[in-house]
Amino acid sequence: MKFPKILASAFALTLLFNVSCRKDDDPITPQQPKGAYENGILITNEGGFSTPTSSVSFLSSDLTTQEDNIFATNNSNATLGNVFQSVGFKDDLAYLVLNVPNKVEIVNRYTFAKTGTITSNLSTPRYIAFTDKNTYITNNDFFSVRKVNIYDNANTFVKSINFDRYAEKIAASGNYVYVQTDGSTYDTNYNELPTGHTITRINATTNEVDKVITLDDELIIKDMAAEGGFVYVLTSNNSSTNLYKIAASAGTAQKITLDNVAGGTKLALENNKLYLISAQNKVYSVTGTAANELFTATANNVYGFNVINGNIYIADPTFSSDSKVRIYNQSGTLLKTLTTGIGTNGFYKN
Repeated sequence: MKFPKILASAFALTLLFNVSCRKDDDPITPQQPKGAYENGILITNEGGFSTPTSSVSFLSSDLTTQEDNIFATNNSNATLGNVFQSVGFKDDLAYLVLNVPNKVEIVNRYTFAKTGTITSNLSTPRYIAFTDKNTYITNNDFFSVRKVNIYDNANTFVKSINFDRYAEKIAASGNYVYVQTDGSTYDTNYNELPTGHTITRINATTNEVDKVITLDDELIIKDMAAEGGFVYVLTSNNSSTNLYKIAASAGTAQKITLDNVAGGTKLALENNKLYLISAQNKVYSVTGTAANELFTATANNVYGFNVINGNIYIADPTFSSDSKVRIYNQSGTLLKTLTTGIGTNGFYKN
């Protein structure tokens, strides 16, 4: 049976009204906060070599709220350790790499409650990277220990890969893990010299080395970082700076000579944009093959450097008392100066 057109139209409007009302009446569940340390910056304080004074500070994204010692606060006043080297993130977990106690503390990155510890086969651990199946940790004492330890997702030790001279910065990109396997040494007059010029690639499927890239200069490897399918390596001496852009899947390197930069020391990446700082505290952004000087920062010793939400974070530490952190915008305006813990060395967006 067919409805008259007027009745059919009225029925359709009524049905549409009822459906709309039901949609409007559906409760919207607000997204619950993951923890007190969501949407902010973690600041790592290395601590003293012989005293357990390592700590983590938290800074809110709007730069208004600072909380110190958040590991101790959320873990029954537990001691973190002596030399806090770096942080790595995997899903909701933060891995805190501690060099002197030979351990990695695992915490919920948003609450900082401890969930586990890695200690097996660690010897002076430095930096950490992740693939879907494994965790990779460099161990480097600058004398005899130079290796990458590999752990499965249960944090069980799988194997080590040893290197001839270095095992320092590490970065995962796609199915590959890149390791900085050269850096610097010193002669009898304490002049800094390169140990060599290699970056080594591990195939994450086999956990074997499948490629060694020898950089095309005689400068010292200073830093390495990865984002967007590329690995970036910074090399320099007192008068020169080069940047290498390595396509992670192909393992091919493009050399970029930064003629206007002397003594580049540290890299930062945000949203596939590259920044660096020099030994003269000059901050640069890099576009294509050109480095654009942004400003000169104030610091006695730039020990930590990063760019987060467009702002530039610089750590100026001491190792016997509190450190200073200065936060700038990209025009060089000082936005904030913080007092942080002993030996501040890093900044991580959480």
